[in-house]
Amino acid sequence: MRLELLLHFEEPFLIPYNYPRSLYSFLIHAIELGDERISKRIHTNKKDVKFVASRLLPLGKVKKTEKGLLVEQGRIRLFVGSSAWPVLEALVNGLGSGAGELHIGGRRLLEAEIKTVKTPGRLSDRRFRTLSPVSVYHNGPPNGFRSWDLSPVGQQNSPFEDEPAVWKELVFRNLREKYLMVHGEPHEGDFGIEVFLRNVRSKMFRIKGMNVRAWEFEFRMWGDEEFLRVAWDIGLGMRNTHGFGMVEVM
Repeated sequence: MRLELLLHFEEPFLIPYNYPRSLYSFLIHAIELGDERISKRIHTNKKDVKFVASRLLPLGKVKKTEKGLLVEQGRIRLFVGSSAWPVLEALVNGLGSGAGELHIGGRRLLEAEIKTVKTPGRLSDRRFRTLSPVSVYHNGPPNGFRSWDLSPVGQQNSPFEDEPAVWKELVFRNLREKYLMVHGEPHEGDFGIEVFLRNVRSKMFRIKGMNVRAWEFEFRMWGDEEFLRVAWDIGLGMRNTHGFGMVEVM
């Protein structure tokens, strides 16, 4: 399930280049206004149903500044998805009651228009692109670092002999964990993903005192429709609630 949010903030509104923390804070606060119990479950329980968000998409004239994109009219588009309707319902209710209270970067939300997004009838063997960068990391990589942000196409200084293969395996493992969380039973089918090399771009962010590198790209994936629906509803990769891993059919 997916919602399209058309949000109007006080002007001038800045979309920070390092947006994940402010985006997460905005969404979790909105969900809290709608249902405090759900916001606590999302914030504290790693094995509970979550949500995925796109990056903040500006509407109208935009000016690049040192700290971010200045949106002259204060209007942005944002997509949020979840496999659990109560999460989206709490978000809708919170946005409805939070005008004037919710904010990003000190700019208050003035109004919100909400639309539902139709899920494609078929996902397997379709061409996709990322609506927010995909984050995949490995805890305890062979170079001795505490964690390593993996690239779908590999990196010159990678500690892995075949980083793209490790990236695919972790994406698959993460999706299986989400499927188990959503459906209550393990997924036994196959999964395939092909990243198109020409369109890969890396992005660097700062989250909780850590530098996080994630990737935008176009790709194709195959598998059981119910399994791929999990990727559509709650994202590819990790850190989804902070605005990573939302995808769309091209």
